[in-house]
Amino acid sequence: MMSVVLAASLSTGCAALQPTKARAEVSDMVATRVGVDDAISLEVVKDSRERVQARVAELLEHPLSLDDALRLALLNNRRFQAKLEALGIAQADLVEAGLLENPVIAGDFVISSLGNGFGGGLSLSQSLLSVFLIPAKRRIAKARLGQTVVQVGQQALVLSRDVKLAYVGVQAAAARLEIQRGLTQAAEVSDELSARQFEAGNIAPLDRELFAAAFDEARLALADAELELVVAREQLNRELGLWGGDLAWTLAHSLAEIPASEATLSDLEQRGIRDRLDLSAARFEVASMQAAIRLRRAGVVPQLEAGVEARNEVGDDVGHEWVIGPSLSLELPIFNPGHADFARLQATLRQAQHYAQGLAIDARSEIRVGRERLVTARRKVEYYRGTVLPRVESIVALSLERYNGMQIGTYQLLEARADLFRSRREYVDALTEYWEARGELELAIGGDLTRDNSAPGPVLDDGAPRGSSVRVRDLGSM
Repeated sequence: MMSVVLAASLSTGCAALQPTKARAEVSDMVATRVGVDDAISLEVVKDSRERVQARVAELLEHPLSLDDALRLALLNNRRFQAKLEALGIAQADLVEAGLLENPVIAGDFVISSLGNGFGGGLSLSQSLLSVFLIPAKRRIAKARLGQTVVQVGQQALVLSRDVKLAYVGVQAAAARLEIQRGLTQAAEVSDELSARQFEAGNIAPLDRELFAAAFDEARLALADAELELVVAREQLNRELGLWGGDLAWTLAHSLAEIPASEATLSDLEQRGIRDRLDLSAARFEVASMQAAIRLRRAGVVPQLEAGVEARNEVGDDVGHEWVIGPSLSLELPIFNPGHADFARLQATLRQAQHYAQGLAIDARSEIRVGRERLVTARRKVEYYRGTVLPRVESIVALSLERYNGMQIGTYQLLEARADLFRSRREYVDALTEYWEARGELELAIGGDLTRDNSAPGPVLDDGAPRGSSVRVRDLGSM
């Protein structure tokens, strides 16, 4: 048994400290759940930053599509890169969990106060308990590494959601700005016309001031729309990690229409409970606490050390020669038998179990709310597209006919066109609401609505999380 543990410890000591497989797992999650590949660097090398900067420059050479924006954010967002480094920490913990504790060497040197010579001794000891606890410690470290992988994967999904919302925000702000420019232009025409008519004495002073005030209001609204676009662009800049000379990007597409059909929404709760990475992380936490309790039970003797000791007492007569022999030290759990530590672990386990169950309840509620928001937003978009906009466009067309027949004046025609601009702005708001609801729902279920994130097979041999794509058994071989 001792030789097996020693061999395992030595092989673990040679294991790679680079979290290559853990990063590959996160990369696979992103590819499966977001649809973006080649966005996670598998290794951290000296020129990693230079490679990222070159890739960023390459992506910014063309107008940004949503996929390119997601890829850029996953490569360049510094907050996410900081979270990726947690994989290196967990990988180092796994390697360290498989290593033997360093042996302890001690010695002393004494001089006789009566001039009878020198004495002293040397000892070398090794903790025996730590040797036998290595397998249990590695199981805990594997669970922690698996938990870190899904936590980082969840952060990738959160970042992807934020990028999607920011991307839609820029598209919507640009569309609103164009519509407001149309409204401002119409208000300007009305203002100029009213000014000429007032000079000719054809309208009252009150009417002239009302048209001027409407133009003032439109110009102020235009300034707000311009500011909204600036703020939206800066939000996307933050998500993409851009600054300096990289801010002059453009988007490849305007605000998209809703898809012709919606993915099946009936099984979203089951899918979310199966696929959500924050739930997988909570299950890993429960599993690691269960492993920690088993380790604590196995380590009921706090410390057990064995070694060899050599000594020579002061003097050079018989009985004061060098002696050598084995040594054994055992900590007696008299004053602190470890009950408090064991109770702490049990309370932490119950805490983790309650948290996991509460998170599952919250997830189901979030999915139900997100589904209703998506359905309602879709109905609003369809109503605007099928009823409101055609009706307003018909009103403008009929108003133009009456204007050409001299049945209504210019102001009535301009007001009808202004109503059309307002309806289009409300339609943009409805579209934005749909895409925001879709992004939130995709985060709530743990991936793209149109993709299947399931992965078969167990994750942990000792009981816990199932239904995640992370295979801790594979990660433990690193």
